[in-house]
Amino acid sequence: MKGINVCRSIAGVIGTASLTTLVWGNCPSGLLALNTIIEADAPTAVSENNSSLAPLESSVTAASSNPVSTFQDTELISLVPHQGPENRLAVTLRVNQIPVVTFLGTAAELTALGNDQATDTMERAQTVARRLDELSGAKSFDPSTIKVDLDATTKQLVVKSADEILLTINKNTVLPEKPLSAPETALQTANRLRRLLGGAEPIVALPAALQVARVNAFDAATTIKRIKGGIASWYGPGFHGRRTANGERFNQNALTAAHRTLPFGTRVKVTNLRNGQSVVVRINDRGPFTGGRVIDLSAGAARAIGIHSSGVGNVALDIVQ
Repeated sequence: MKGINVCRSIAGVIGTASLTTLVWGNCPSGLLALNTIIEADAPTAVSENNSSLAPLESSVTAASSNPVSTFQDTELISLVPHQGPENRLAVTLRVNQIPVVTFLGTAAELTALGNDQATDTMERAQTVARRLDELSGAKSFDPSTIKVDLDATTKQLVVKSADEILLTINKNTVLPEKPLSAPETALQTANRLRRLLGGAEPIVALPAALQVARVNAFDAATTIKRIKGGIASWYGPGFHGRRTANGERFNQNALTAAHRTLPFGTRVKVTNLRNGQSVVVRINDRGPFTGGRVIDLSAGAARAIGIHSSGVGNVALDIVQ
C-alpha cells in the first residue's frame, strides 16, 4: 500500500473543469496554488448513457473514543485533497484513478490540512475509502448490490452496498466534474462504483420516488419546537454493532444520537452554531452522561456538522417532523 503523498500536485482527471490544485506538506515552498485544466467526457443527465461516468454507536465522549486510523492509498482506492470552490477543502475519491465523488469541506479545513491537522471532511472521505477498500477485497462482495436508496431517518439519498450505507448525498457530496441534482449525483456515484469495483451493469434510472429527493432534507423538515441546546459530543469506536438503549444495533456511521429524555424515534435537527451546518438525527440511545453535554451524536452525524475533529461543539436543537 502507498500512503497519500501530499507534497505533490494533486490534479486528477476529473472531467471538463478548471480547478486549483495544491502542493503542501513538507514542501520547501509551503502551500502553493497551481491551476490546471484537464479534459474528459463528463456525464450530464440521469440516463443509461451516463453509466461511464454521512454513516456506522452506550455513550462515550469523543475524548475517550479511539482515533480512526488514517486511510492509506491502495492501487484501487485513493483520495486526492485539493482546493475546491470558494477556497474550500475538497477531497476527491478515486477508484482505479477515475474520480468518483468529491467531499466538500470549509476554507478553514483547507488551511488546517495544509498544516497537517485533522479535518472532519478528510476523515469522512477516509471512512468511505476504507470501507470501499474492504468491500473490494471481500470474496463475497457483489458490485451489483450497490444501489441508491432513501434513508428512512433523514429522507436523504444514500448510496448503499446491499443494506449498508456507504455515503450520504448532501450539499457537501458532489460529482467531481460539475454539480448536479441530488438524484443525478447519487445515480452517477452508484454507477461509477458498480462499474469500477467489478464491472456491474449500470442502474438505468432511479424510481420516481427517488427522483424528487432533496439534497438537504432538513430544509424541508417542519420544526415542531426548539429545545435546550448546548454542548454536543460524539461516540462510535468501540460501540459499533452493540445494542443501543432502544434495542437496535448501533451503527456509528448512521445519523443517530443519544439523548437523556427525548422519546426514541424523535427526529432532531442539530445545528453547529460555529459554522451553521445542520444534520437531522434519530434518537435511538440514552446519554450523554458527562455533565454539561446535551446530546451525543454518532460519528457520522458529528462529521456531517464538523465537530468530529474537535470532539465537541456548541449546537442548537430543534425537534422536527
